[in-house]
Amino acid sequence: MIEAFSYPFMWWALAACLVLAGIHAYLGFHVVKRGVIFVDLSMAQIAALGMAIAIVTNLHDHPVAGYLFPIAATLLGAVLFAWLRHLEHRVPLEAFIGITFASAQAAVLLMLEHTPSGTEHLKETLMGSIFTVSPSTVIRTAVIYAAIGILHFLIRKPLFEITNDPATAKAKRNLFVWDVIFYGTFGVVVTSSVRIAGVLLVFALLVIPSVAGVLVSDRTSVRMIVGWAFGFVCCIAGLIAAFAFDSPAAPMILAVLTIALIVHGILVAVVRRAQIIRR
Repeated sequence: MIEAFSYPFMWWALAACLVLAGIHAYLGFHVVKRGVIFVDLSMAQIAALGMAIAIVTNLHDHPVAGYLFPIAATLLGAVLFAWLRHLEHRVPLEAFIGITFASAQAAVLLMLEHTPSGTEHLKETLMGSIFTVSPSTVIRTAVIYAAIGILHFLIRKPLFEITNDPATAKAKRNLFVWDVIFYGTFGVVVTSSVRIAGVLLVFALLVIPSVAGVLVSDRTSVRMIVGWAFGFVCCIAGLIAAFAFDSPAAPMILAVLTIALIVHGILVAVVRRAQIIRR
């Protein structure tokens, strides 16, 4: 364990994971509570589609265009999902989200199939590049997330109101506008995350820590604290395991998150059973 952190790249990989886990645990609370579990996976895939467009147009390595393509794609996705909420009385939003994910993934496969390094780019969109992330990328991502975190703190009342009680919020707020804001900022986060951690780990960090928090308590504050702690610990353990077994970081962290959630769920069930028996 000590040997792993004798290498500078491990510290930057750890910093990247902690930055990702911090904001994703918070956003994951909204996603799980709103019942749009797969919106994060869909948005991550939309971001990957934007990256694929940048690759096909040879702008992937451009410092501005390479970032604006996925951002633009996710902002369009934000508007789409905000608009589709109005059709929920006919078709569940999750159905549209699933269709969007599958369509975006198919488009990525078709585009990258005809590029010289399509396989490598496809692998990167799925698994990211945590062990090779640059210090500048980590710092830039932390600044972006901090700005979004401040924005969400300032508008926390309507966001939490819509998340916790959408029926009441609908009577006094324009849900389309607030959904565009939520999904838009969500898309900016996902765009940055996919470039570092890949689609699969982004999905895991958004959902698994939040589910861990939901299993423990009904209180929002407790859920978030548990989610943050769960995500941080699993990221550290996953990085160490990936280094020890010479494995890709993202899949290993995802595996640790999954195993930890199973153990966590069993422990919560045992504790609650013991409490019932004592009563």
